[in-house]
Amino acid sequence: MNSENGSDPSKVGGIERVREVMGRAEDVAPIEEARGAGGNVRPLRGNPDALKPRAMAMLGAITFAGNIERQLERPYLVKGWLDRGGVSVLYGPSNVGKSFLALDIAHHVAKGLSWGGRRTRKGKVLYVAAEGGGSFANRVAALEDPEFWVYNGPLTLTGSKGAAAPLSEALQHLAAVHNEPFSLIIFDTLARVMGGLDENTAPDIAHLVASLDHIRRATGAHIMLVHHTGKDVARGARGHSSLRAAIDTEIELTRDEVGQITAEVTKQRDGPTGDRFAYTLRRKELGHDQDGDQVTSCFVEPVETARAGHAEVTGSARVALDLLDKVLAEAGEIHRKPHYPSGPGVALDQWRDACIAAGTLSTSDNRDTQLKAFRRAREGLETERLIVVRDELVWRVE
Repeated sequence: MNSENGSDPSKVGGIERVREVMGRAEDVAPIEEARGAGGNVRPLRGNPDALKPRAMAMLGAITFAGNIERQLERPYLVKGWLDRGGVSVLYGPSNVGKSFLALDIAHHVAKGLSWGGRRTRKGKVLYVAAEGGGSFANRVAALEDPEFWVYNGPLTLTGSKGAAAPLSEALQHLAAVHNEPFSLIIFDTLARVMGGLDENTAPDIAHLVASLDHIRRATGAHIMLVHHTGKDVARGARGHSSLRAAIDTEIELTRDEVGQITAEVTKQRDGPTGDRFAYTLRRKELGHDQDGDQVTSCFVEPVETARAGHAEVTGSARVALDLLDKVLAEAGEIHRKPHYPSGPGVALDQWRDACIAAGTLSTSDNRDTQLKAFRRAREGLETERLIVVRDELVWRVE
């Protein structure tokens, strides 16, 4: 673009002139002079002392693009997944294991352990179990020597009695006492901290986001919300679309027919999407209750991507698999627990007895020999991920 005298600004020190002007506000010409007589915009007189406080603050935040340097380091918590000071939503359908994964992330960040093959930066973590319940204590107990902090009970972040300010104050106090700021705060679940507001309306979501921003500014921590899908799972996280627009990272959980759960990054404001972490929920025995019955919970166990359906099955393993299909067709049932596959399963001993009764896994009449043949067939099918065995139940992988 030519100047008034028809010359190229770059040839008369144009870029240097811009830099000089940006550094010296008093050299900026009044708007009337720039626009000509009759301008209707209040002129800038070039005296920074005349600026009102908010204008002065905004002036300080304005930077010339040519002076901005690249940033090669990122303040990550989980590299490629979560950055400090951001906001994320971890969501999925009911009973997919959202809380177990959120606890697993909290556990690894608090101890500075790598997670999903990614580096983490050790930091103080608060887990807000707003849903409460006795099962939460057992989920924490299933972890090995956890080091994060827990708020277990109702908490509302919205409305006239929202807890964003007092929670921030309490966390600032703990950070000062222990000389370490909080790096990660997890709210489980979003619905519980919404109070009486509606997650399906933009104004109410805006109120929630404002409360989260208050906590972020006060603590510098990353905020993670555990959330649900709606009735139509394909449409993503439940609630108003303004929530997705406001967050930095979105992680979706899905479960396949054998109970393997996959966490996938479906939104990343400052990075690529598509990173995945696959896992199952492994049961852990915690002890016995007052009646002598076993008490258990689950923890996250990473797995490799399933190779189901790609194995060549022959010999006794093929026979055992065909017999399992027959038993499932006759007596298969759906067993509903968070760490169980979604399809029908049968008792392990029912399948084993059918294999032995058929007499096709071993030519020997000795029961111990037949049992050994069954165990070999079972172990081979498990290795190839053609079956899943949990809690003395077995499922077929299609």
